[in-house]
Amino acid sequence: MPKTRFLNVPFIIITLSTILGISIRYFVQLNVEIVFIGFSVSMGALIFFWQRSKKMFAKSHSFTIATILFFIIFGITLVNVHNPRNNDKHYTHQINSNNGFQNIKKGIRFSVKEHLKSTSYYYKYVISIERIEDATVNGDILLQIPRDSLNNILHVGDTYTTLAKIRPISKPLNPNQFDYAKYMSNHYLYHQITISSDLLINNQQTKWSLLRIADQIRKDINLKLSNYSFTKKQLSIINALLLGQRQDISKETFKEYRDAGAIHILAVSGLHVGILLLILNLILKPIQRKGKKGKIISLFTSLLFLWCFAIIAGLSPSVLRAVTMFSFLAIGMQIGSQASIYNSLFVSMFILLCCNPLLLFSVGFQLSYIAVFSIVWIQPLIVQQYQPRFLISKKLWETFTVTMAAQLGLLPLSLFYFHQFPLLFFISNLIIIPFLGGILGFGIVVIILASSKLLPQSLAEVFGHCIDLMNGIVSWVAQQEDFVINHISFSWRMLILFYILICTSVMLFKKYKKQKLYWVGIPLSLLFVILTFEKNMAASHEELIIFQNRGNTVLGVLENQKLQLYGKEHIENNTRHFLFDNYLIQKQATIDTSLKTLKNVYQYKQQTLLVIDSTGIYNIKEIKPMIILLSNSPKIHFDRMLDSLTPWKIIADGSNYRSYLDQWEISCKKHNIPFHRTDKKGAFILK
Repeated sequence: MPKTRFLNVPFIIITLSTILGISIRYFVQLNVEIVFIGFSVSMGALIFFWQRSKKMFAKSHSFTIATILFFIIFGITLVNVHNPRNNDKHYTHQINSNNGFQNIKKGIRFSVKEHLKSTSYYYKYVISIERIEDATVNGDILLQIPRDSLNNILHVGDTYTTLAKIRPISKPLNPNQFDYAKYMSNHYLYHQITISSDLLINNQQTKWSLLRIADQIRKDINLKLSNYSFTKKQLSIINALLLGQRQDISKETFKEYRDAGAIHILAVSGLHVGILLLILNLILKPIQRKGKKGKIISLFTSLLFLWCFAIIAGLSPSVLRAVTMFSFLAIGMQIGSQASIYNSLFVSMFILLCCNPLLLFSVGFQLSYIAVFSIVWIQPLIVQQYQPRFLISKKLWETFTVTMAAQLGLLPLSLFYFHQFPLLFFISNLIIIPFLGGILGFGIVVIILASSKLLPQSLAEVFGHCIDLMNGIVSWVAQQEDFVINHISFSWRMLILFYILICTSVMLFKKYKKQKLYWVGIPLSLLFVILTFEKNMAASHEELIIFQNRGNTVLGVLENQKLQLYGKEHIENNTRHFLFDNYLIQKQATIDTSLKTLKNVYQYKQQTLLVIDSTGIYNIKEIKPMIILLSNSPKIHFDRMLDSLTPWKIIADGSNYRSYLDQWEISCKKHNIPFHRTDKKGAFILK
């Protein structure tokens, strides 16, 4: 009886309640003791109402409410339990107890955990700290090694010793820029060290783990493949498609796939694992026909292959997420009902969040589950609208509907995170996805033969041409720039309303009822209201902003949704994109491409801003500056200037020497004048 009654509480409610709890704890700081008390009380209430439900559940919803409350608090508790800083041995406790720790080099022993995608300047690794000086500690941090170092390749599992300063990962210093520190904190990485490889001492010790074994397998595969005529670009795509490693993909190739709406092809995710599962089902179909025992053998073989693939692909979060999700989907498919597929989807999500609750805030996690849910829910409705007569047209229609269903579900999130929409996405997906299964299957055969030293050169060349053809299609689609809509402003309010609109529209399409028209009309009306409200807010927004730009002074004035820039030196295109793109999207503004000469005095909103540059000239008799901007390290008697001008605020941007900034900061503290240095506090905004 109790089991039957528990099934009255759908697993979707449990998962959504847990998600709500994780979200509450992520955005709200809660005391650990309060969370523990709440968890204990909610568990007691759940047990009480479960016992009571044996006789009274049909008459009361108390058990359902108690279950929801319990799993909300369970989600809150998960975030606390998984926070590594709650461990007494975590390295942050030693840092927090030692003032000035960031300015002192410490002896650090660590092991390499993961190799991240490198940047133009650094090779990056995730490392696990084992000791700081004489203290035994634990925790992961980010390691950066300059590209010009003599030896910059570290091996997963190897242990090293070095002298370094442990510093927080830098936060964005200009408005609306990507918050790398927040992104890394969602992976429980809070600090970084930057060292040259010649400061590393290899301890000649190796920590063996699944990650180490996977890394060795991938290195061996790449070594074997390098003996054939694959180009560097072909090898980078093979590594991305089959081994889950995107570190070697160039920026140009990555941009082409992004602009073509095919970026998901480069990341081993639900798409690749789903295709592999379909290939396995086709291969194992003869076994499945041998009754219940054959289905069990087929399922076990499929799961074993998927998890071996996950290990070889490096057990990255995206691979783990995809394999876990499709493992449960494979079980649901064997049961045979659509409800089982939905349950499998939510069970896999629940288990992954139990293992790592902050996965919820991973863009990849959100995209994967929404894409699969959209395909399962929406694609059957679309595919029924047309019944092709021939097999080829039927397969093309099914591929097209899968792509359309996935893109419909992903559209709001894509607009929210990436602010662009490639109109020709369906062309690249329609051409590539039907053959992606063949490419993946072909690639697996190539890797197996190459690893066995049995791969004919001619077969390697054919596979290389297949990769080049795929790259060529993507490149052609990406070059149709007129069909890529960029710089789309899309707020979180619009995100929520858009998803409500999609859900109500699908429900109306699934089973038409006149009353459901109101369900569609309300979010649609609210969407237009929010759109109008945000547009009016953007039109009326004005501000003066001093950007943080190392080596240059850049001042901007935003009026009538147009940003006018003032500066002394030319701003390169890459710097323009880095400084202004996200800011302009957020403000729904355009930029004046002409850079005007920086003036000495700005009068803005009844406030006077005086710019003192390298000339050091600041004699102003008629105007009393309220704010002073120091630019290009002016050689002035700083204390005398403060006494004569008596400003209420000093601003120093990234064009000044750091030694000057430190001296000015000390002087301002003595005179009790606020000092804003953009290299620490970020851009200065005057509204």
